[in-house]
Amino acid sequence: MKVIFFILLSYVSFNAIALERVAWSQGQEIFAELKINTERKILFPEKVRFAVKPKYKDLFTHSIIDNVFYITAKTQFNEKVTFQGLTSSRFYILQMAVSETSSKSGRPLSIQLNSENSSLKEIVTKEAISKKALTPIDLVQFASQSLYSKDEALIESKSGIKAVNIKKREIPNFYRGASLNAFTLAGWSGGGLYVTAVKLVNLTPLNVVFNPCNVRGEFYSSTPQFNVLYPANSRKNFTVVYMVSKKPFDISIKNRRVLCV
Repeated sequence: MKVIFFILLSYVSFNAIALERVAWSQGQEIFAELKINTERKILFPEKVRFAVKPKYKDLFTHSIIDNVFYITAKTQFNEKVTFQGLTSSRFYILQMAVSETSSKSGRPLSIQLNSENSSLKEIVTKEAISKKALTPIDLVQFASQSLYSKDEALIESKSGIKAVNIKKREIPNFYRGASLNAFTLAGWSGGGLYVTAVKLVNLTPLNVVFNPCNVRGEFYSSTPQFNVLYPANSRKNFTVVYMVSKKPFDISIKNRRVLCV
């Protein structure tokens, strides 16, 4: 019996980690990350239907089997898709977006009602006790050490943080005012968040003090390595800013609002 119980417990724990679970709430959008040519399985708490728009055939392929929706992105898109439950008539609103840096697109997404979430409470509690939750501070510290440590042995190990593929490129209009150029350096994910290192270079003949309110995009926080960027002709004309977001970086920057008001 002990052996069987251990096997069952291991099976439950594995599936608890493999699934991405989100709670359904009336009128609230559920964010679903996708990758091009990578199938993602979305599990609903009941059988569902959705209205197929003509443009969808150019964006993704899909199929529905019982309460499971299978989707494979064909190109970049950011689209709101609404499903309706056949039994309850509930509406499930999914904001689907394609990102090459997604860390969740290969995992099934399970949409759950409150009663289903409560049944998993014991598993979640045990995981929380055995594994300390990652914080934005943990992500920023790990990212900074990874970029600047001369020896990998000096990087503090953080379980659950992994590198994501970031295309190194210039980001036009990332910093409001045209005084700084922005370039992506590297990215990591963990604890349901993303951190991206962005290099800012001063283009002016004057000192520029980094102001997080001038950053454009949908971000949780920004932490600069250095607050002051010296004039363009100086060797210290740059800083590295660690941008924490709830969505992959290439999706977060599509929102052109400033970080704060």
